Amino acid sequence: MNQLRAPAAVLGVLLLAGCAGHGPVTGQVTGQLVSQGGSTPGQRPMAGVVAFTTGGQRQVTVRAGTSGSFSVQLPPGHYQVSGPCSQSFPVTVTAHRTTHVNVICIVPVSSPPSA
Repeated sequence: MNQLRAPAAVLGVLLLAGCAGHGPVTGQVTGQLVSQGGSTPGQRPMAGVVAFTTGGQRQVTVRAGTSGSFSVQLPPGHYQVSGPCSQSFPVTVTAHRTTHVNVICIVPVSSPPSA
């Protein structure tokens, strides 16, 4: 009987060790929210909210500060990403990996005042 207990005990310890200390599986998305267009050429960091949505589930939002930088942990899957004035676009989040995205807010070029 002792010959069966030792392998069972080792298996039990290995199973518990594999489960201990692990939270939900996530991937990280980092990026920058920028504006482009308007009267100033190039891309400029901007503050705002970036939203991540996935089919049928609630929206996850993250705030970008004045540097435009943001970072969020999400469960693996396919998401649509959007900013305050950007078109949404797809991103895939992979477990234990970091994905980088730039969210670009297109600012229309203002027309000159009419005479």
